[in-house]
Amino acid sequence: MEAIVSKDIVKVILPLQIDSKNASAFEQELFAEMDKNEGREVLLDAKNMKYISSAGLRVFLKLRKRVGMEIPVVNVSDDVYDVFEMTNFTDMFDVSRKMRSVSLGGKEVLFRGINGMTYQLDDDTMVNVFRKGTRIKDIKKEREYSHTALVCGVPALIPYDVVSVADSYGIVMESDHATTLAEAVRKEPGRIETYAEQFAVFLKEIHQVEIEDGQFPDIKDRYREWLEKAGKFIANEDLKKITKLIENIPDSNGFIHGDMSPNNILMQNGEFYLLDMAGAAHGHAIFDLQGLYASLIMLEKERPSYCSTVFRLSGKDCKKFWDFFFAKYMEGAPKEQIEKMQQLLSQYYILKQKLLDVLE
Repeated sequence: MEAIVSKDIVKVILPLQIDSKNASAFEQELFAEMDKNEGREVLLDAKNMKYISSAGLRVFLKLRKRVGMEIPVVNVSDDVYDVFEMTNFTDMFDVSRKMRSVSLGGKEVLFRGINGMTYQLDDDTMVNVFRKGTRIKDIKKEREYSHTALVCGVPALIPYDVVSVADSYGIVMESDHATTLAEAVRKEPGRIETYAEQFAVFLKEIHQVEIEDGQFPDIKDRYREWLEKAGKFIANEDLKKITKLIENIPDSNGFIHGDMSPNNILMQNGEFYLLDMAGAAHGHAIFDLQGLYASLIMLEKERPSYCSTVFRLSGKDCKKFWDFFFAKYMEGAPKEQIEKMQQLLSQYYILKQKLLDVLE
């Protein structure tokens, strides 16, 4: 047995077989690894496994009881999958058949994001490779969110399968030889106003897409989870302010991307597509607007050269883009509403910053 440990995950490479001859030794080794990595999530990788008996399944049951949650088992061969299925272990574990393996040798890097990098695979597909240690269930969820967004009428890229990429995983997606919004602005700085206004119209339309119950989570619930995790590290007064701010924002069923930035928007033939759907949800538009405001304005103020490092745009151009975007997005709104939104964006950033400083 081999264990690969990252920040939040212990990936256990399962042996060739687990039966009555080695189940006890495997159990001792497995649980010793769990003891060393208390608090980390467990991922079982069956890429080498050819056989498992009832003795091995018993070890899995003990592990599930100890962890107290559904455990992902990936790269399962057809024969081993049949054993899991006939014993109904597929109801107790998140079992996935063997993944297609993708090699990145000589592949062009298309985009660099917070969660990983995207490479061109061939003329029709690309692969979004996640950072080492990203939970497989989060990768599957992003793929599912992309499918759901398309069903709802949100222009997202068409996702294909989840694949194995060296020591990480990725999602294969359509490749329409699109460019990011940041790159488009970088190539044609004289069209900043045009791009910003076109994007404002697009985003406003996206925020008006009605999401049905169960299709995406409520964005407020995500913040409530963060507050629960970070609460004990935040001053009580700040915690009250963050909670009050979140709860006072009106509820909405409108679509929210959840991580809005010029690197997560693709352009092709004058049309926009959403990339990186991990944060997709429903809620008030402020949750997207504050993300864009933070990335274009506030982070540049705090960390000069942030825009040039992340978007390869000057801070001045990012400021221009935001000003044109915001004016178009709020076009026709009463002056009081615009001023209120500006105030809310600043408050939101300050309080969210306190929250993210702890979570990071």
